Amino acid sequence: MAEDKVTRFPNCVVVPDDYQSYDISHFCVSPKYEKYVDRLMLPNGLIKDRIEKVAIQIIESFENDHAQSISMICVLKGGFKFFADLIDALERTIRARGTPIPIATDFVRVKSYVNAQSGPSIYLSGVENVESYRGKDILIVEDIVDTGRTMSNLNKYLRTLNARSVRVVSLLVKRTPLSCGYRPDFAGFEIPDEFVVGYALDYNDYFRDLHHICVINDAGMRYFAVPDGDAAASNDHPNAAPDAVVDGTGANAS
Repeated sequence: MAEDKVTRFPNCVVVPDDYQSYDISHFCVSPKYEKYVDRLMLPNGLIKDRIEKVAIQIIESFENDHAQSISMICVLKGGFKFFADLIDALERTIRARGTPIPIATDFVRVKSYVNAQSGPSIYLSGVENVESYRGKDILIVEDIVDTGRTMSNLNKYLRTLNARSVRVVSLLVKRTPLSCGYRPDFAGFEIPDEFVVGYALDYNDYFRDLHHICVINDAGMRYFAVPDGDAAASNDHPNAAPDAVVDGTGANAS
């Protein structure tokens, strides 16, 4: 991607297209994944340190808005690790600042792709009591914003519930020509247009247990592929009727 065509995301760590990756042999990587990742982009320690800073930014934002509480919504499955570490960081920040803001948690599941391709729709489930969000200050926690369509539509849906405010924090924002232009309120890292795995980001439910964020290679794509994945994508949603169905496309998440 040409540098002059890149829209930089403000107030986050930018990983340039020509970034210097880390030697995987210098880090603890499970033998089952070693030969299936091309390079290590973000070590676990760097991720966690960045989360501490993002937590401060979030609390400052809610304080300035005179929020009485934070209703955190984790987008499963990829967001669970970031969600857990972010809550810990938020609680440390709240204690250090003496901020009387309680945190409530909830979880939603969004299914939009199998293999590296998206299905025709995004299926959202897990919102049981929509009335509980009325008048609340919501923080959606996502692992990665890719095209932005998933998160844009989820954001719009939650705003119809008459919440006091809706904010989004994403660990990663991908630079991609497929972006719809959506940007979250808070972000950890802006990354190149590569398919990343690890730190709960998956490829067909593999690599979630990889501590670092790495770039999957072609061998990994083939080895962990789901047969007839594209055909399965359009039917891969909960048997129960979802709370919302919105259109979306994109690889490596939302």
